[in-house]
Amino acid sequence: MKILEIEDVIALLRAEVSRAGGQAAWAEKAGANRIVVNKILNGHGVPTKTIIKALRLRTVYVPEPRSSRSR
Repeated sequence: MKILEIEDVIALLRAEVSRAGGQAAWAEKAGANRIVVNKILNGHGVPTKTIIKALRLRTVYVPEPRSSRSR
């Protein structure tokens, strides 16, 4: 399993949108809202559940490593 940060997911979205021929084409194919896709790509939102699923990803929560200061 590879851990992706939000920035990685957005980069993947950007690549998929480019491959599909644009935001409208990708959004229609993915069943996502084009306006939401646009906002995410312009840094005004985070990927929604619909977009994450369309990218064939899933959300998991990973604990941050404990720092030596936490004790």
